[in-house]
Amino acid sequence: MKAHPDKLTRKSEFQLGYRIGRKYWDRYFVIYVRANNSPTIRLGITMSKKVGGSIKRNRVRRLVRESFRHLKSQLRLGMDVIVVGRRVATGLKCQQAQASLCRLFRRAKLVS
Repeated sequence: MKAHPDKLTRKSEFQLGYRIGRKYWDRYFVIYVRANNSPTIRLGITMSKKVGGSIKRNRVRRLVRESFRHLKSQLRLGMDVIVVGRRVATGLKCQQAQASLCRLFRRAKLVS
């Protein structure tokens, strides 16, 4: 079974993003952005168990994925983006998560 081409899946990919990538943050999320040598933009999502139980963490992941799906057509290609959810992100609505990620992507100059 092949890995999804638009996802970061390997531990080494995440560690490279943390080490080399540029870091941007706000109240709800921290993002790490680094260039990759592919014609796609790839997304990785992580969060600590401190964020909450599995139900809360999975809800935040779904919000991030949905927000990324809506914003993907506006984003610059050839980048790896790692999104780290914070504890306060568990109370977000979909529009709030999308607005927060959009601000972070603008700050990272990912929006074209």
